[in-house]
Amino acid sequence: MRPRRPGRGTLVLTYDVVSDPAPIQVSQGSTPRTATLRITVTNHQQHAVRLESVRFSFPVGTGPADLSNNPGSAEPQADDIKFWRFELDEEIPGSALLTPKRSATVTPGGQLELALAHVEVNGAVGTSRLTVEERVEGSGESSEAEWPLAKVPAGFTTGDFRPHRILVRSGSPAELTWRGDSRPGTVYTMLHDGEPRDVTNVRYWESPPLHRDTAFALVVEVTEGGNTAEYAMTTVVTVARPDLVVNDLTVHGNTVLTHTPGEFTLGDAREISYAAETDGFLVGHVRAEREVPDTEDPAPTLTVTVTAGGTGRVTSVQSRLAERAPGDRGSRLTAVVPRGATVTVTRAGITPSTHGLTWLPFGTGELKEVATGEKDG
Repeated sequence: MRPRRPGRGTLVLTYDVVSDPAPIQVSQGSTPRTATLRITVTNHQQHAVRLESVRFSFPVGTGPADLSNNPGSAEPQADDIKFWRFELDEEIPGSALLTPKRSATVTPGGQLELALAHVEVNGAVGTSRLTVEERVEGSGESSEAEWPLAKVPAGFTTGDFRPHRILVRSGSPAELTWRGDSRPGTVYTMLHDGEPRDVTNVRYWESPPLHRDTAFALVVEVTEGGNTAEYAMTTVVTVARPDLVVNDLTVHGNTVLTHTPGEFTLGDAREISYAAETDGFLVGHVRAEREVPDTEDPAPTLTVTVTAGGTGRVTSVQSRLAERAPGDRGSRLTAVVPRGATVTVTRAGITPSTHGLTWLPFGTGELKEVATGEKDG
């Protein structure tokens, strides 16, 4: 569950908040249950970001909207303590402050892994929140966003919301499955392009025929003692050759709505970034020119990172086998690329190898190389 509700202003960095367990379970009896909030901070800007501070806060108390009545139980953790300080703010209960050491910055593409570990959860079912307040040096103001934190009854579990296939043909349905406990006061609702569907009594659902890429959200509401915890899981199904959806389209003369596949390589470069002007697939292959034993690393590797909407998806393959048959291209990968995404292709490995890439666009547009100046800002 990774929803974000913008508050004042717009955050410069991207924050991904995941609870462990997910959803969070409330305490019951004399032994408190604990939860860890794992936070990934990523710089998707084309320039380094110099932070003044980032404050992470949760409500304190015993109510359904509060997370914990023992805020001192939270243990701030950071993966880079050499350049960053992440500590509880003793003056503000339920608050931890991230600050740089020695004028540290978050470089383009850089990440920080943080956690508020071992937070003792109170005993009230409900929906709490984590508030992120970001201050960028020189901006003179802060920006905020909130992440909901569902607190379900002790022992309640749900998850594994996924499509049977992530890619379907146009006109075919998506098949979705999940797991989840059934108990009085629990409602499962499927949200999609059509009307919401009550799926409380099933754990499998077939959507109407899809004609374009579609996002699905499974909302789980658990009510106990008059208080409701709301937990959402999301997934996306991609449609091959989706229908064209336009408001107005006027064509005079010949026009091209789909491009023929384009083949290319990185040449001698180890990494190149591209901007996707339309939806499409990027198919790649890499093949070692000699056998690479398992004991030898790194093997020739081809990696594609597709970044869209603040989220990066990585697809990678290795090749340890030389040509197994005439025409064998070696290990292959396929990446789904939405329009507007940034695609970074990287080669690694010390063994001589061959590689190739094929761009399969759905519409009119190229996979256009991003100039070095544009990437560096």
